[in-house]
Amino acid sequence: MLLHQLEVFTRVAERTSFSKAADSLFLSQSTVSSHISNLEKHLGQRLFDRLGKEVILTPFGQKLYPWAREILLLKDRALWEMKDWTGKIDGHLSIAASTVPAQYAIPFFISNFREKYKGIKFMLEQSGSEKVAEKLIKGEAEIGILGKQYNQEQLTYIPFAEEKFVLITPASLHLRHKPSLSDLVGYPFLFRKSDSGTQAILEQMLSISGVTLSELEVIGYFDSLESLKESVKEGIGISIISAIAAVDSIKNKMVNAYELDELPEKRMFYFAHHKKRTISPLAETFIDFSLALSSKFSERYRMNF
Repeated sequence: MLLHQLEVFTRVAERTSFSKAADSLFLSQSTVSSHISNLEKHLGQRLFDRLGKEVILTPFGQKLYPWAREILLLKDRALWEMKDWTGKIDGHLSIAASTVPAQYAIPFFISNFREKYKGIKFMLEQSGSEKVAEKLIKGEAEIGILGKQYNQEQLTYIPFAEEKFVLITPASLHLRHKPSLSDLVGYPFLFRKSDSGTQAILEQMLSISGVTLSELEVIGYFDSLESLKESVKEGIGISIISAIAAVDSIKNKMVNAYELDELPEKRMFYFAHHKKRTISPLAETFIDFSLALSSKFSERYRMNF
């Protein structure tokens, strides 16, 4: 029984898919299947039952899984502690992030992290904040980065940056300084879909300020933040989005941006991980490294209106 076979085994168990496990390990699906087959032959037991495209652990596989995780974690800690002696630093970071962190925070942190730890590979999956939390609970990702806290009884949240919302309009549309929401009634609005953490926080803030979406003329919802910004740029409508997401378009004068008095609150972005899963030394180091850079990240996206 080889360590890399156990690594493949745990990844298939967590992803419930040979193809997804292969992607996360930078291997072909046939290689993953071969490793699992060889491990099953060595142990004399089936590890997975195939249910269509999904696979689930057999009772024997369920018994093996926690031991495999513990063995791999011990291996990771040993290699990490010896890195200054061996001069070898490698490993995989499995990250799930909501849209704004995935597009604007992770590239910044990974770029700086790999300057110090060049052997690191990473797998980044982008989805809505609630789905990010689900991935952490299921073990499909080790680190999460999101803008809204879900399942707090199961997940640990570490704040690292705060931001505010801004109103963006096409470059041709100029409003008075700090318009109120009442000024915007009648303008066509564009928003993110409801499973977006940004949208959930925004609707909560609007409700607190006494405004509901039904009072606004909402003409479209977007799964893609970039498509939403492009639609505002093209004059289809106006929107209220993350200041971090808007800053490049604002600086390049593709859109106009305004603060809204009714939305003075800032929202927080968080690193997250499972409370009952011991995270790897690499993941722990990445979080600590990123937290040390958080002020630099915030300064990069700070906007002065």
